[in-house]
Amino acid sequence: MDSKYIQNTLSAITEQIAKNAAVQKVLDNKFVKEHKYVAAAATVGLGVVAATTIVKAVNCEGKRYNYDAIPNLSFDDESIYDVATIGAGPSGSVLGYYLAREGRKVALLEKKVFPRDKYCGDAVATMAQDILREMGVMKELVDEDLGHFAQNGGFVSPNGNSFIGNSAKELKRDAKYNRGAVIAVKRIVLDEKVAKAAKRMGADLKENTTVESATFDRSTGVWTINCVDSEDNSKKIVYRARVLVCADGSPSNAARQLGYVNTEPNGICSRAYVKNNTTFRYDGVVFYPPSLLPGYCAIIREARDELNYLAYIIPGGKVTNDDLSKYHHQYMTEDPFISAALGPNPDIERMKAAPLRLGGIKKSYDDHLLIVGDAAGFIDPLTGEGIQYAMEGSRLASLALIQAFNERDLSHQSLKRYQDLWMGKFGHEFSMSMTMSLFLYRFPIVLDAAASLIEKRGSRFLAEWAAVMTGVKPKTWFLRPDVGPLIVLEIFGECFRRVFQGKKQIKKLD
Repeated sequence: MDSKYIQNTLSAITEQIAKNAAVQKVLDNKFVKEHKYVAAAATVGLGVVAATTIVKAVNCEGKRYNYDAIPNLSFDDESIYDVATIGAGPSGSVLGYYLAREGRKVALLEKKVFPRDKYCGDAVATMAQDILREMGVMKELVDEDLGHFAQNGGFVSPNGNSFIGNSAKELKRDAKYNRGAVIAVKRIVLDEKVAKAAKRMGADLKENTTVESATFDRSTGVWTINCVDSEDNSKKIVYRARVLVCADGSPSNAARQLGYVNTEPNGICSRAYVKNNTTFRYDGVVFYPPSLLPGYCAIIREARDELNYLAYIIPGGKVTNDDLSKYHHQYMTEDPFISAALGPNPDIERMKAAPLRLGGIKKSYDDHLLIVGDAAGFIDPLTGEGIQYAMEGSRLASLALIQAFNERDLSHQSLKRYQDLWMGKFGHEFSMSMTMSLFLYRFPIVLDAAASLIEKRGSRFLAEWAAVMTGVKPKTWFLRPDVGPLIVLEIFGECFRRVFQGKKQIKKLD
């Protein structure tokens, strides 16, 4: 907190007290002046008013500074970018696309050169698909055979209950560019396509650019962003922007340096591509090994019949992020379903891993600043899905920024609408997902019951389940009278079978 900020806060306190007619009336009252105890009580009251004002200022609830008082603020200097994003992945590039479409000058500062890889589950769900179609990227992916829509799939519960169905058919997803609730696209392909679409729209893509520091000048309302060439640190580059956007992934290096994020990523996932597989016949299956809960494993079919084998460690269980390699490799040979799906001696690449920041950060905005995507923790704590929330969150961020620029107000009060937008769209869902994740860890029989129920109800019920797990429908779906009570009854059935039928025989995935 700098001296100017403190001075402005104290000035605001004095101004609020001076403007408060009731306060002034108390202070000027003759009775108050003549009685020291009453005067003392009035002083305490004023102290409460002052303390409340300070708390509001610290929490960014009050007016931090008066924009009219910024001596050198300019919205017309064309040498200054309107927005600079640190990172040109899906979140940064989607934001750049929508802002450039509205005529805003945007710099996308990308550390590497496209195409560059990103370790991920590669599953692109419905909200992200809608954005890709709008950007023209979905057509490119399908026409060039770079993505694979999931038509059939299912899951295997901790106890081995399983069901495979065709959710896409039930959801009537049969259009050429909309054939499934999920499309698998390698991130080395997706990220480049999205970044190039933003560039075509007018965003200024700066590849091979490493951001070293960023400082904000309150007298001008401008960020100075000091960068170097990623391959030659002697080449210094400086950019200036009215708004800084941290879009640099789960480690959140930029947001951490600026003091907005102070925790390590709380989850992790593995990725390993599999070639020449002939034993796995489905588009996507999720496996819930008991020892990994509330995390899970998955096998997803990519374009051109390649597979992606994944393991997700989600916080709340016994396993830690350091256990990822152990379980990733252990299940390949010891889990009866995963080992059967991968087959003997699979042609599989070396495991790669990426950290996950799950559940959303408490505050993703400030004066002239936004934090988006994985850097803001836009990853569902129940499923580990993040691409669609990163992209949708950035679309919402563009709406907030466009309105802020139109109002010529980039204060935290104005940009708070971004936080309100993403919280309303999916932030509250994250809270429910975290609760459900911990619940499933404690009571894995719920997943067993759900698998048995889906087996009885068929593909339509599986499609509904898939819609919830991919964010199309809210998690409150599980509380519906035609869902929740049936799962409860199935739980009693599971308990009965375990007591009277003994240990479950492992069945093949079918």
